[in-house]
Amino acid sequence: MGEKPNIGRAPVGRPPKGRARVGRAVGKAPTPENARTELFALAKEEPPPVFVDPSGGRRKWLRWTAYAVGFVLIAALVAVWVSQFTGSAEPPPRAPSSTTSAT
Repeated sequence: MGEKPNIGRAPVGRPPKGRARVGRAVGKAPTPENARTELFALAKEEPPPVFVDPSGGRRKWLRWTAYAVGFVLIAALVAVWVSQFTGSAEPPPRAPSSTTSAT
């Protein structure tokens, strides 16, 4: 009676944590350009691109425009935020109400 009986789950032969058993790769999947399909026929020649900017000038212009718009929006947000902390915390004075009575 020196040994304790197994209580609970049986031990499972698992690899140590952090390591996974990976099966061997059997083959390579065909690329989408070379994949067979029965739904539609793939075109042999593709039309030329509509717009190509090899110099990158348009991308640079768009990037700087986005930076400028972002800067303006952040500056407006900071101005609104700062305006919440400046100024008086009292409500503005009420205008005198004039009551006209028709007699």
